Formats: sequence, C-alpha cells, structure tokens
Amino acid sequence: MNFELFLRATLIVHIAGGTAALVSGLVAMLTQKGGKAHRRAGIVYFVGMSAVFVSAVILSIARNNVFLLLVGFFSYYLTARGYRILYLKNLPAGQKPTAVDWLITGVAGLFILTLVGWGITLLTVGERMGIVALVFGGIGAVFVRKDVVQFFRRPQEKMHWWYGHISSMGGSYISAVTAFIVVNIRLAEFQWVLWIVPSIVGTVLITRTIRFYKTKFNGKAA
Repeated sequence: MNFELFLRATLIVHIAGGTAALVSGLVAMLTQKGGKAHRRAGIVYFVGMSAVFVSAVILSIARNNVFLLLVGFFSYYLTARGYRILYLKNLPAGQKPTAVDWLITGVAGLFILTLVGWGITLLTVGERMGIVALVFGGIGAVFVRKDVVQFFRRPQEKMHWWYGHISSMGGSYISAVTAFIVVNIRLAEFQWVLWIVPSIVGTVLITRTIRFYKTKFNGKAA
C-alpha cells in the first residue's frame, strides 16, 4: 500500500473515531448513569477514543508532530483512567491496583513530564503553544499524582471511583471537543486560546457535577 494512502486511511479512522466519541460521549452524559444506554455509549466512546489515540500516534510520528503525540497520550490517559477506575471501586477496602493500572499511570507520567518539558522549551523560543502544553501537562500531573497517592494510600471516600470516573471521562471528552474546535476554527496568533478555553469551561462543569453528587451521596449517608 502507498504510504500516503495509508496516512489518508489513518486520518479517516482518526476522524471517524473522534466523531463517534463526540456523539457517544454526549449520550453518556445525558443518560442515566449506570443504565444500559450509558454503558453502551461508554463502550462506543472508549472504542472511538482508542481509534483516535492509535491514529494520532501514527500521524504524529509520520508528520514529526511532537505536540500531537504528547497530547494524544495525555488525552488517552484520561480515557483509560476513567475506564479503569470502575474496576478499582474497592480501593478503600484494601483492593490493590493491578500491573495494568501501574503501567497506565507510569507511561502517562513519563509522557506528561515530557509534555511539561516541551512546553517550557516552546516558551523559551516565544511560542505560545507552550502555554497549552504546560496547562495540559499540569492537569495530567494532578491526575497522575492522585493515582499514585491512592494506589499507596486507601481513598477515604467510598465513592471515589464515581468522582474519578466523572473527572477522567469529562477531561477526556474536553480533549475531544478541543480537537474538534481547533481543527475547524482558526484565530491566527490566538489559536492557543482555543486549546485552553474548553478546558476552563469543562473544568468548571466537572467541578460542579462532582460537587452535586458529593452532596447527594452525603445526604443519603446522613
């Protein structure tokens, strides 16, 4: 197969996976949590984001795009974390993370550290996309640190997995929305702003959602 044809096919897979993730992610958010529709949409979302990740890695290497490669690992870490946390519900009771959990966290930590370094390098040469790299790297570092801490020290909240699932999948969906925005909207020298605004808005919404459920669950406990 011609290499350019292969890259075109990979790009089609990338777009298709991203589209599936955008639609299914929205369905998952709007349907009853834990219900059949939510679970099915979640599976489609995970598959879609997996296709996005694999194709992004191929395209970034082929086009020598370091930023795309690092951001791809960052966003897929959030996706994988949001999926795996559902199997770690019993950490408060003494459940131990598996080798897979440590592998996900370790690889993510490596690439996120590189993302931070890349951001610093970009800023030193006056490239504003370095701000985006540092923001994403900072967000990723917070999640990695939380994983390591809860792997060694039992979470105090029984519903930690619920909050972790919301924050991780929410962050993953923000990355999908961001990709859609930056590909379809151009703001010249202010393009870096489009990378950050969805994260700001999304973080506020995720924080409010988690606060809502914490109040709800604490009320039931009372």
